[in-house]
Amino acid sequence: MGVWGVLGATIGIISCFAALAFGLFFFAYAAKYYASILIALATLGRGKREEGEASGEGEDRRDAPLVSIHLPFYNEANVARRIITACLNQDYPNIEILVADDSRDDTVRIIKERGWRSKPPIVKFLHRRDRSGFKGGALTEALRYMDPRAEFVAVFDADFIPPRETISRLINHFRESDRRSLGTDFPELQPRTGAGKPVAAVQGYQLHYLNKSENWVTRAVRAEFSGSYMVERVAAERYGALKMVSGSVFMLRADVLRKLKWGTSITEDWELTLRLYREGYRVAYTPLIQAPAEIPTTIRALAKQRMRWAEGHTYAVRRHFRGVLTSTKLTLAEKLEFVYLAPYYLQGLALLVGTLCWLLAEANHTCPWFWRPAFGWALLLSNLLAAPLMCLAGLWLEGDLRADYQGVFGLVALTYLLAPYQGYAALRGLLESEEGTWIRTMKTGSITDRFLRMRLRSLLSWLSLGGRLGRLVPGAPRLPRLPIPARGIFGAVCLLLLVLPLAAAFAVI
Repeated sequence: MGVWGVLGATIGIISCFAALAFGLFFFAYAAKYYASILIALATLGRGKREEGEASGEGEDRRDAPLVSIHLPFYNEANVARRIITACLNQDYPNIEILVADDSRDDTVRIIKERGWRSKPPIVKFLHRRDRSGFKGGALTEALRYMDPRAEFVAVFDADFIPPRETISRLINHFRESDRRSLGTDFPELQPRTGAGKPVAAVQGYQLHYLNKSENWVTRAVRAEFSGSYMVERVAAERYGALKMVSGSVFMLRADVLRKLKWGTSITEDWELTLRLYREGYRVAYTPLIQAPAEIPTTIRALAKQRMRWAEGHTYAVRRHFRGVLTSTKLTLAEKLEFVYLAPYYLQGLALLVGTLCWLLAEANHTCPWFWRPAFGWALLLSNLLAAPLMCLAGLWLEGDLRADYQGVFGLVALTYLLAPYQGYAALRGLLESEEGTWIRTMKTGSITDRFLRMRLRSLLSWLSLGGRLGRLVPGAPRLPRLPIPARGIFGAVCLLLLVLPLAAAFAVI
């Protein structure tokens, strides 16, 4: 064998081992996706579907805790009126609206319009001359001017349109979470672990929907968020894992926020999440509370957004890694979820590089004794289909919106296109001494699908307000059980893809 032959054989063997390492790394995430689908499908709501849920209409203002709604703005001229109007129209009787503005464009003129001040509730406008601390800095400034009587803080990004009952539902979910934490009246509604920990925040569903029909990118992102919010986060709530405060459509206890305050990270929400859990609190999630939002329309805009997420996420993980894992205030499930989330934005890069290494190994036809093409194909197939199948399950659970299914095909392409950007940004967050700057995602105000609330096909019984809990809340929805054939199909496919690489590996041995 000549020099070139030896070199080719060496490259082939190295590529095989690299492909296996990257493939197994990504398979850990794929297995989590399949398990989340099975968990989400395993415990579904019962009873007849009904519309509506408890709201704040008719609630006595004297019994309603004050909620301070914080709206961080930065050059939001296209959407400023829309979000302020949506907050003014909330049915909850005791709120204030606080706009924390860093804008340098026409947004300043819009928020100074006299009409806002002539309407109840109270609207406060803060304008900063600098952007120190970015979004976290603006929210910190809002805390300074918040009414001292406020018991809860709700945060919405400028491109969201919260339906009029959103604040009422967030408050109601806090009340139910407190009941579950203090007693065992409804054990079927309890997460598996960590149920006794105080709830510091309630996160709702960021329904990326408003312009979903604009192009293939928006359709793909719509499908991606459906998988995340209808399957992955639902499963995490079920087994008591760590859950993120995700930047918008959430409510925090004001006293907890006054104590911990906002940070200045470019992912201030994730950084606050880690500090909340280190202090012994937990975050509750429900897909019943939804607010539609705008979706980035181009690969360029989406890549910039995801690079900020990847860099800030990984930087915060590095800062809090030891503290989270050594804390006595986190449960084992919460720590395991943190370990799963720590290299989250590297998984796309692992899929991309692992696939390239596997193709290179196949081209050289020189592999270790245990390598068989069947194992490589099985691992690749299982990894490649995990996220699309989770998104299909999420879309299916939301209802009969067949037009959304095509977004799953675009998601596969989007995964490969964004992988190098996210991987590079995650490596920066892992290695850099200081975080990078905030890169704003442009909002256009475009609406192709006017829609404020998703009709869910079915929900988990422990998350819905049906059944026995429904007697406590007038108008609570009772939701249908998912048909057994459909559950069986999803479950069988997940199990097949989960065990396929394992079966191929044992066949080699």
